[in-house]
Amino acid sequence: MKKLLSIFIILACFVSKSEGSAIERLYLESRLIDKFQAELYENPDDFIIGNPEGDITIVEFFDYNCGYCKRALADLNAVISKNPNVRVVLKDYPILNENSHELSQLSIAAGFQGKYFEYHTELLNKPGRVTYQMAIDIAAEIGLDIEKLEQDFKSQEVNDMIANNKVLGYSLSVSGTPSYFIRDLNMRGAVGFEALQEAVNYASEYERIDNYISQQAESGNREAYKVMLRYGLY
Repeated sequence: MKKLLSIFIILACFVSKSEGSAIERLYLESRLIDKFQAELYENPDDFIIGNPEGDITIVEFFDYNCGYCKRALADLNAVISKNPNVRVVLKDYPILNENSHELSQLSIAAGFQGKYFEYHTELLNKPGRVTYQMAIDIAAEIGLDIEKLEQDFKSQEVNDMIANNKVLGYSLSVSGTPSYFIRDLNMRGAVGFEALQEAVNYASEYERIDNYISQQAESGNREAYKVMLRYGLY
């Protein structure tokens, strides 16, 4: 595995630009993610694909009207296919417009009938903007009970699930979609299959950013050494 290349791709591409070193920024962001581990990875209301018992979890925040999310579906499916130990949590995060919110309501309601991912896939694979009526037509095509779907669509339970995702996303500074979380790492945007796979490799080898920073410090990386001393990563 391309150990250094893997992690430096992540450092260069997925860490928000700000003052201070990328390594320090990565470490501080990991501390924020730690505070929301349960909500991110263990919410019993979440919809899961891949291996439900997998030891590596990818969380994706997405919006059905996001063109990048549409393209990223194939990347996520490829990661699942290549890594039987990967568990994926899908979090509806409708932030683009009111139509996005309606589509999320419908997809969660479809999940109550056991067809969340099938419906999710159909919505994302549809080119362009999917109207409410188009989404209802798709639901009928895959055999959903439309009367129940529209009842659940209006339910407080559905709206609470979306609201909880938004509170979590805002708390983690998720300002766009797709946004991925893998252990204590956040990757922003449609990063592609290779970058997602590198992140899975990172999670398999290092488990935590602290371990990576300590290893880099020991190998002579001065910025990593400064961060290790500053935050007591011994």
